[in-house]
Amino acid sequence: MIDPREKERLLEETLSQYKVWLGVLARNNASEDSWQDLEQEIRIAFWKSLDRYDGATSGLGTWFRAVVSNTVQDFKRKNRNSKKRDARVRPNPAFVEQDRDELRIVEDFTCRLNEPDRQVFTMYLDDRSYSEMAASTGMDEAALRKRVSRIKVQFKAEYNGI
Repeated sequence: MIDPREKERLLEETLSQYKVWLGVLARNNASEDSWQDLEQEIRIAFWKSLDRYDGATSGLGTWFRAVVSNTVQDFKRKNRNSKKRDARVRPNPAFVEQDRDELRIVEDFTCRLNEPDRQVFTMYLDDRSYSEMAASTGMDEAALRKRVSRIKVQFKAEYNGI
């Protein structure tokens, strides 16, 4: 079992590092009125999982992403009847105002990606290596590189007017 002070430090360090990714992920996988519940469930699940983390089998980031992935899937399963985020009306990305912050732009873009692309894109934004991404997703590194390249082209085309 991990020392409580070390557990608290790991929790704070990880949540700080993945704050933006966690917010985007929660908003994209839950209805408008329950994304905060999902974010809280992720935090609780990660806290509980730290007792089993030994650092030998994977890095803390990979461990966190695995916990997040499992928690999101469980949350979706429990909330199948809730309104899906993707079903809501979205503003046309061509009319994105200049003063919108980066998080909102990322949310607008990622909510329209399919689940595998969304997962890869958020890990890419989190500066994860292709080997870490491959370990988390089970995809081949070469396929991940092509997927990231395609997503980046799509993002630039939509938000840079290319």
